[in-house]
Amino acid sequence: MSEKPRPFIRMLIACLLFFITVTLYTLLPRYWHNIPEIIKHLLLVFSAIMCIHLMEYAFFWWEIFGHMKNIIQETLLPTNQLINENRNQLENFFHTSNQLTGTAATCGLVNIYVSRKDIKHDIYDSINNAKKRMWLQGIAHSEIVPLDDLLFSFNEKISCEIDCKILLLDAHQAQAVFRTFMESSPSEVDRIINTDRSKIPPFEPFFHQGVYSDFAHACDRIRNYSKIRDNVRFYTHSPNCWLIIIDETAFFQPYSFGKDPTLTLTDVSIGIHMPVFKFQMLPDAIPFKILEDHFLKLWTTSNIDLFHAEARITDRHHIIKDLFNRHSWWFKQLHGILHVPKDNNNNIYDRRKFPRQPWKWNLPLSLHIYLDDCEKTTTITNIYDYSREGMLLQLENISGLSIGQIVSLHGSAPAEPFEANFVIDHFLKITSSVIVRIAGELPLAICIQTVYNNEVKNKQ
Repeated sequence: MSEKPRPFIRMLIACLLFFITVTLYTLLPRYWHNIPEIIKHLLLVFSAIMCIHLMEYAFFWWEIFGHMKNIIQETLLPTNQLINENRNQLENFFHTSNQLTGTAATCGLVNIYVSRKDIKHDIYDSINNAKKRMWLQGIAHSEIVPLDDLLFSFNEKISCEIDCKILLLDAHQAQAVFRTFMESSPSEVDRIINTDRSKIPPFEPFFHQGVYSDFAHACDRIRNYSKIRDNVRFYTHSPNCWLIIIDETAFFQPYSFGKDPTLTLTDVSIGIHMPVFKFQMLPDAIPFKILEDHFLKLWTTSNIDLFHAEARITDRHHIIKDLFNRHSWWFKQLHGILHVPKDNNNNIYDRRKFPRQPWKWNLPLSLHIYLDDCEKTTTITNIYDYSREGMLLQLENISGLSIGQIVSLHGSAPAEPFEANFVIDHFLKITSSVIVRIAGELPLAICIQTVYNNEVKNKQ
C-alpha cells in the first residue's frame, strides 16, 4: 500500500505490540528458567517504548477530540440559535399536533384516507372479517369499491345471519337529475333538457347517463341474489355521504357539489373528491353514534325496496316524463347556471343579481299596468315569473309600449295564498318600474324592472 497507515490503526498496532511484549516479559521466566538477562532487558525496554508510544497517541487523540468538540459546537451554534429563535413556533406546532391527536381520539377518528383508492383493501378486509353487521350506503355509484365486487361476500354474510343492509339512490327523483347535470357534459345536458316529452320520446337521453345507468345496473345485479333482495332500499333524499358501517367501524366520506377544477371531463363524478374518515365505536365517541343513527333514519324513512324499484323501472318513461314536466323550469335554470362561462378563478359567474322564480299560482288577477307618460292602462292577464325587483307579465295589449318607459303596477293582491299575496303586495308598493324587454309575438309579454325615485329621471 502506498498510503501510510492511519493514526488510529497505528495506535491499535502499538497496543497489540505492547500487550505481546508485556505478556512475554511476564510468562517467559516461568517456562524458560535459564532465559538470558539481555532478552528480559530488551522486552522491558520494548514495553517501555510501546507504553510511551501509546501515551503519545493518547495525547494526540485527546487533542483531536478537543478540536472535534470545538468544531461540532461551532457547527451546532447556528442550529441552536435557530431552535431558540423558533422555539415558540415549534411549541405551538407540537401543541397543535397534540391537540389534533387528542381531539381525534375523543371523536373516535382512527384514520384519514386521501381518497377511496387508499381504502379499498381495508374495506375488503373488514367485510371478510365482519361478525355483526354490514351497512352500505351509496355504494352503487362507487368507482373504487364497486357493488359488483361486494355482492358475493354480502350474500355469504347474510347466510351467517349477519345484519346486512344496502341503501342506494333512487334515480327517478329530481335530486338524481340534478346530480346528472353536474356529472354530464354541457351537450349531454342540453340534449336532456331539449328532448320533446309532450309524448313518450322514443329515445330518453337521461337513461343513458351515469347516475341512471349505475342505478339500473345495481338493480339488475341484486336481482340475481335472492338473499340480498330483501335487504336493499332506495332513498329519495339528497345524497349527503358515502358510508359503510361494518361491526364497530365506520368509513365515512362526505359528498360535495364541488370538484377539483383541474380534473378532466372523464372525472365527472361529484362523490369521490373528499377524504374518507374512519371512525371507531368508543364509549365516549359521538361521531360513530351519529353516523349509525343517520343510516338507521335513512333506512326507516326510505319506502322503496327492490320490488318497487323494478316496478318504477318498468314505468320509467312515464315517471321521467312527469318529473320533467313538473320541474322543467328548474331544470332549465340549472342548465343555464351550471354551464355559463367561468371567471379567471374558474368560478361560475352568476349573472343573476336577483334570481327569478316561476309564478306557480293559477289565480284570477286584478292588476293592470299604468303608463306615467300617457296615463294609459293595460290589463295584466298572467304572471310568468318574478324576482325581488322584476316581473315577466302577460298583457292584453302592448300597443304604445316601448323599452325604457316608466310604468307602475295598480290593482289589488289576492287574499290567499299568503305567498302570492306577499309578492303582489310588494310590487304594488313600488311606485316606478321600467320596461326592459317586450315580446311582440303571442303571448304578448313585457318584462319590468324596479327603479327608485332618484333613478326615474335617468331612466327617462
